[in-house]
Amino acid sequence: MSKRSHLLFSILTRSRCGFWVCCLLAALLFSGLVQAQQPSSADVEALKQQITALQERLGATRAERTRMERLLEETEREMSENRQRLSRIEAQLATTERELAELRGQLVTLEAQRKEQATRLESILVSVYKSGQQTPLKALLSPESLSHGQRMMTFYQFFNAAQLAELQEYEETLKELADVETGIAERQTSLVQQNQALVDENNRLMRSRNQRQQVVARLAEEAASQQAQIAQKEAERKELEALVREVEAAITQIDFGADELPFVDRRGQMTAPVEGSIRIRYGERNSQTGVVYDGLLFDARTGSPVRAVHYGRVVFADWLRGYGLLLILDHGQGYLSLYGRNESLMRNVGDWVRAGETIAHVGDSGGFERPGLYFEIRHNGATTNPQNWIRR
Repeated sequence: MSKRSHLLFSILTRSRCGFWVCCLLAALLFSGLVQAQQPSSADVEALKQQITALQERLGATRAERTRMERLLEETEREMSENRQRLSRIEAQLATTERELAELRGQLVTLEAQRKEQATRLESILVSVYKSGQQTPLKALLSPESLSHGQRMMTFYQFFNAAQLAELQEYEETLKELADVETGIAERQTSLVQQNQALVDENNRLMRSRNQRQQVVARLAEEAASQQAQIAQKEAERKELEALVREVEAAITQIDFGADELPFVDRRGQMTAPVEGSIRIRYGERNSQTGVVYDGLLFDARTGSPVRAVHYGRVVFADWLRGYGLLLILDHGQGYLSLYGRNESLMRNVGDWVRAGETIAHVGDSGGFERPGLYFEIRHNGATTNPQNWIRR
């Protein structure tokens, strides 16, 4: 190979276009060398044009990937917000069901009271009838012979004050019974409307998820190069480390309460943040990218609750590339716990949480194919094996 050819090939192999670009251009270069030992200036210019075209395509692909990642972020944020709204609607439905049960109980009580009063009134009417005053009584009971006012006057003639009070109490019971029945009807209407709102919200959530899955598939196709995956993972790790440094710098000295054990005293006693087996352990190397894991990856079903391992304050709750929807808890004394790849985040920055409290739900946010929880523990920014902290 001539010096000129060697120099050109050396430049190409150092290009940021990647290995596949080098292979293509090397093939083009050596096909030219079959016909001539030294490429002409026209050949070199053609190669330069091809390199420029490939670089432009690569730039366009990267721009599209950035746009798709932003769409992925927006979709997963919306899914998290939808999950919070669903939780509120479910709580309202539970409250409405309890109120409805109370109204039905009142209805049963009033119905029993009405029957008892009706029995007493029937007994009074029978007594009056047997007393020999049948003719006025017949007039009273006839729906055609007397108007409502005339019937009431006849009642005043036949009943003494005690009997009249009994009748008034019966009428009041009927009115109260009608009011309760109206209340039940209104509650049932409200319940139907809330149920419909829940169905609509679920449908919207499914549409968002389908859109997100399409985005993930597109990103997976574009992330075909192993070398690009390694670079991406390293960049993600650096972003997370930078985030941790920023969080630590922003954390003020807080009084975590004398009744709470320090984080370090709970070593080996904490409950795992999610129910499920460990898929990837701390320190294991990814067989495809070669990246070493700084935490644990739990296998868990989508939507499973993610629980805080210790008392602390939320210092980060947002989407981060490579970690999806991520929540970070500050436990004091330089200790942080990180929970990534969530479907939704249930707490916001500044919230205090206790051990075992649900802070998120398991998902596959961040563009991952399988659901799971990524979990880290850090002390003064350095990672530590989470298995040394959780109960086995």
